[in-house]
Amino acid sequence: MNRESEERLIDFCAHQKDAFQESAWLDSRIISRDEMAAVCLFLSGSDWYGHKQRLASLADHFIGGSGRLFTDLVSQLNFDCSRFSNLLRRKIHDA
Repeated sequence: MNRESEERLIDFCAHQKDAFQESAWLDSRIISRDEMAAVCLFLSGSDWYGHKQRLASLADHFIGGSGRLFTDLVSQLNFDCSRFSNLLRRKIHDA
């Protein structure tokens, strides 16, 4: 995940936190399906974002039951979970 796609995704996730629309996630083309799956899995495992079940279901949709593990996606995509979490929390807090 590059910084540009990360920034677009943080804006998207910040907006979706309080105005969650599953269709927006499904229709989004701001990042790849694997990146979206990784983010959905990450956020569904958090205790601060909300929408756990819906995000887990979306992640399953994006990876299509391939059985891919979150750790594999993180490694493949160079997804910096700590950085993403910090930036997203800051964006939500400042909104």
